[in-house]
Amino acid sequence: MKKTFSGLMALLLLLSVCAGCGKAGPEEQPDQSQDPGSIFTTLTDLDMQETVLEMDGNAVPADMYLYWLMYTCNGLEYQLNMFSAAYGMYTDAVDEDGKVKWDQSVEGTPLAQMAREQAENNALSYALMENVAAAHNVVLTDEDKAAMEEELAQMVEQAGSEEAFDQSLYETGLSRATHSRLSASNYLYQHLLELAQDPSSDIYKAPGEDNAYVDHILLATKNAETNEPLSEDEIAEKKALAEDLLSQLQASDDLENLFTELANTHGEDPGRESGAGYLINPNTNFVQEFKDAAFQLKPGEISGIVESDYGYHILLRKELTSEHLASLATTNLTDYLNEKMEAAMEGIVRSEKLDSLDIGSLYNGYVDTLQTLHPEQNPDTGDTGDTGATGDTGSAENSDIAPGSTGSTAE
Repeated sequence: MKKTFSGLMALLLLLSVCAGCGKAGPEEQPDQSQDPGSIFTTLTDLDMQETVLEMDGNAVPADMYLYWLMYTCNGLEYQLNMFSAAYGMYTDAVDEDGKVKWDQSVEGTPLAQMAREQAENNALSYALMENVAAAHNVVLTDEDKAAMEEELAQMVEQAGSEEAFDQSLYETGLSRATHSRLSASNYLYQHLLELAQDPSSDIYKAPGEDNAYVDHILLATKNAETNEPLSEDEIAEKKALAEDLLSQLQASDDLENLFTELANTHGEDPGRESGAGYLINPNTNFVQEFKDAAFQLKPGEISGIVESDYGYHILLRKELTSEHLASLATTNLTDYLNEKMEAAMEGIVRSEKLDSLDIGSLYNGYVDTLQTLHPEQNPDTGDTGDTGATGDTGSAENSDIAPGSTGSTAE
């Protein structure tokens, strides 16, 4: 499985988890204000602070890995049951009670192995983030630390008390130190993102000519409902209209505003938003005629009439917006971190204890323990509640079985 930088994709879920976990009764809450302990100490033989993974000298403790393992198992279980019920897919991977058969394979990979690899990848993402930040002299600022303290205070307030918050940490399996470490990574990431937008940084990558912001006027030559070609007379009318609109644009002293007006009035692209265009690159899933015309333009220029299977287009290339630049910087940073992750994977040190974990027994034991702590959350009602492993059991971000999405190619 290809290793990618994905752990931070779920960080906001993590931060919401500890604030949102259900509160246990007083008799279920030992004094854990300094160290809440971990639910996993009763389910494994691991010391929660022992190193189970190491990347370039940066250690990943057991509680961080086990948190992500349960998060991943929970997500896979949700996805398998959803696909099984809705589409009749992966029915051999779950039993009649909806429990995952972890020895079954999906697309050639045993589910237990899939869960291990995804959890390992997520946990190592934080070690990578810290290593990259250190290499670029990125540290937490006083403002970051103050914001983290404020966030922690809000979580404690939302939980109801320090004891209740510690109970939520206990149920996720995280120590306060590990929780703080994961929270800090969000701030390190934001500082690295700033570097990704700084031309003097080695993380920065100029947008270049491979990214174009393009609006267009489409005059369709096919019936929108049947996808059948229009009559020759109708197509001729569309061509004549396109020529008239192009003449107006070529004579205009206010090209962009007129273009938007004409596109709003005459354009027939159902995916276009008023005044907005598309940020594309050579790999964008648009028709080639559209892309070829777009990349021949400079910002502020319009095309001639471009014909495609969809009809007649007139294109306007615009300057990239600040939002586009920020989005591209995020993409470039992700690519940069992925490259670092790939390079670092060969040197990963793994504890042999991870191989001895029985994924199915551990996950089922974890869920059973949570249900014991929260008997009011009855699975039979269809409300499984918060398992403590994920803030949104429907998330498929880290699931290799989630089907890929296909973008619109209306252009």
